Amino acid sequence: MSLLLRHLSHVVTFDGEDRELRDADILVENGVVVAVGQDLPADNVGRVIDGTGLLALPGLINAHQHLYQGALRCLPEIQRAAIVPWLAGLGATGMKWWNDGQWTVEMIRRVSRAVLTESLLGGVTTTADQYYFFPGGRTEPYIEASIEAASEVGVRLHAGRGSMTLGRANGGTASDFTVQTVEEVLRHSVELIEKYHDPNPLAKVRVMLAPCGVSVDAPALFEEMAELAASYEGVRLHTHLYEKFDAQACQSMYGMTPWQFLVEHGWAGSRTWIAHVVDPPEVEIAAFAETGVGIAHLAAPDLRMGWGVAPIRRYLDAGVKVGFGTTGSASNDGSNLLGDLRVAALAHRPAIAEPNQWPSARELLGMATRGSAICLGRPDLGVIAPGMAADIACWDLRTVDRIGVHDPVEGLLMTGLSNIASLVLVAGEVLVEDGHPTRLDPDAVARAAREVIPAYF
Repeated sequence: MSLLLRHLSHVVTFDGEDRELRDADILVENGVVVAVGQDLPADNVGRVIDGTGLLALPGLINAHQHLYQGALRCLPEIQRAAIVPWLAGLGATGMKWWNDGQWTVEMIRRVSRAVLTESLLGGVTTTADQYYFFPGGRTEPYIEASIEAASEVGVRLHAGRGSMTLGRANGGTASDFTVQTVEEVLRHSVELIEKYHDPNPLAKVRVMLAPCGVSVDAPALFEEMAELAASYEGVRLHTHLYEKFDAQACQSMYGMTPWQFLVEHGWAGSRTWIAHVVDPPEVEIAAFAETGVGIAHLAAPDLRMGWGVAPIRRYLDAGVKVGFGTTGSASNDGSNLLGDLRVAALAHRPAIAEPNQWPSARELLGMATRGSAICLGRPDLGVIAPGMAADIACWDLRTVDRIGVHDPVEGLLMTGLSNIASLVLVAGEVLVEDGHPTRLDPDAVARAAREVIPAYF
C-alpha cells in the first residue's frame, strides 16, 4: 500500500546531510520511504494524510529496555536505594511472585504489550529488550511472550536472551535462585535465533545475545556468545557495563576492569553495544571508538540510581557510537524516551563548563534515532530517506502547551505537557493516529496488564 504524508510542517531526516525540510512530503510504498520532498505527486496513492502542523522524525529507537519491569514500578522499599539493595529488593519481589505462582508467561506477555503500547504512543518504533530473570533457573517462554506482544502492537523488537550464570555460591553476585547453566542459556539462545531471528533488512524481529553483566555471568558464557553471534548474520552482543558497582566487583573477581574483561572474552568489536557506561576510565574511551563498540546512554535511570550522567560529550568527541534508551521501568518508572531526552538535555549542563558543549536537542534526538539504529546494526532504520524503513513519528506543535516555539526541534524536547505522538508509522502502517493507537485499545491493554500484576496496595 502507498501512503503520502503531505505538507508536514518540519521534517528532521537525520540523513547523511542532516537535512531538515519545511512544508515537506514523505511518500511511502510497501513499508519503505520512496521519496522525500515538496509537492510530491499523489497520483495512485492509496491514502493521503495532512501533516500540517506536524514535526516528523524517524521513529525513535530504544536501545536498552527491560519490558518485564513494567510490572515493578515504584516499589516503595527500593525507591531510595543504592544499586546493591535495589537489586536485592527487585529480585526478592520477583521471587515472591514466582513462589506464589504469579510470575507467569502470561504476565510477561501482557506487561510487555502494555509497555510497548506506552512506548509506541511516545513515538518509539523499535525496542531492544533484555530479559534475564529466570526464577528457579527454569527456561520458560518469557522472551517468546515479549516477541508475541511486539507482534500484537506492531512494532519492531530486538529480543535479548539475557542471563545470570554466576551465582554467589560460585563467586559471582547473582542470586543462586535465578542462575542458569551456560549450556542451558546457549541452548535456548540458539533456539530463539533459529525460530525468530530475521537477518534481512526491514526485519520486525531480531535476536541478540545479552548476558546481564560481568559480575553475574560466567566468563565462558561471554566467550561462547561471542562465537555464537559471529556465526549468525545480524545477531548482536549487548550487556550492562560500568554501573558504578561492577568495576569494583570485576577488579575483585578478575583483577581487571569491566572493559578489559570484555576485550579478553571477545566482545571488543562493532557487533557489541553496552548500556550505562557511567564511569569508565578515561583511557578506555578511545578504545570504545577504535573497536566500534556502541554505548546506550540512559540518562534518567542513571540519575534515578544516584550515579550521575555518563560523559557523553567525551564519547561523541572521541567518535564513539552513542544510542539512547530508557532501561526498565523498575529503575526509571516509565518508558518515556522523549521525556528522558529532555532529562538528558538538562542533566548534562552542570557537568560541562562551556554552554556550547551542552548536548543539543538535535544531538540527543540523533542518538535516539540514527545512533540507536547504528548500535543495533540496523542501517535500514533511524533515518528518513528513500530506501529506508517507513518508521516515522510525528508530533503536533500547534497545541496550547507549545505556543511561542521558534525552533520546533528544541521545542519538541523542551516544551509540552505530553510527549504522546500525534501520528506514528511502523513499516508504513499507521499505528498511532490523532494520538490514539489503531490496533489496540490502550485502556483494554492496561486493564489486562493490571489483572495479572500482583497488587501491592
